[in-house]
Amino acid sequence: MMKDHNMEHHHHYHNHVESAEIGLFTIDELHTFHVGKKLPIFFPIKNHSLYPPLLPKQIADTIPFSSSQASNILRFFSVSPDSPKGKAVQDTLTKCELGAAQGETKICATSLESLHGFLSNAFGPHVDFNFISTRHPTITTPLFQSYTVLESPQEIESSKKVACHPMPYLYAVYFCHFDATETKAFKLRLVGDVTGDKVDAVVLCHMDTSGWSSDHVAFRMLGIKQGNTVCHVFSQGNFVWINQPSDIAAGAI
Repeated sequence: MMKDHNMEHHHHYHNHVESAEIGLFTIDELHTFHVGKKLPIFFPIKNHSLYPPLLPKQIADTIPFSSSQASNILRFFSVSPDSPKGKAVQDTLTKCELGAAQGETKICATSLESLHGFLSNAFGPHVDFNFISTRHPTITTPLFQSYTVLESPQEIESSKKVACHPMPYLYAVYFCHFDATETKAFKLRLVGDVTGDKVDAVVLCHMDTSGWSSDHVAFRMLGIKQGNTVCHVFSQGNFVWINQPSDIAAGAI
């Protein structure tokens, strides 16, 4: 049976437009982001009610953190298993128990101490580290709009990078991970065409995705094959830890 190449092209184009909206690019595309280029993209606003503060380790360690204990955990916090929050909690527990990808080291940190311990092991003894994060302090209402590139992407030099993502839970949980393969980080300065909001965005590029699943959604959305570089914008509240201070970093929250 012959393929409908027009349909295939339309499907590829449609997926590629969607990938831009969520800040997903190839590194070749990233290198074309010259001053004045327009990027259609959506920056969500962090819902702080879904991401409470970190608990002290001595308290966090007394609370079970296991999908097998989900019903007891939800009962302890008086959360219905069928509520949106209850389902988010169960989803987070399940995701945190998934095995690491090939070449990946990961943790779901439930306290500042466990987070710091993971980072110290990642960067090694006597190495200072700090974080960078996407900042858009004037955005109050999420709006899908075109953003104009204010400066060509600037690479943030660091021999190691650890990504941390907040997970929706009953107290702060950060999914942190790093790859054995090379990653690159960039700062991308943008301004919204409609609202005028300025964004200092952090973009992380995975230079070798050969260890990823061949049916990873990023490959389908970008129309590329396993092994190619995948770059993505970090949304507000997600961090990239680097092993040296950087005067071009996007800044802390």
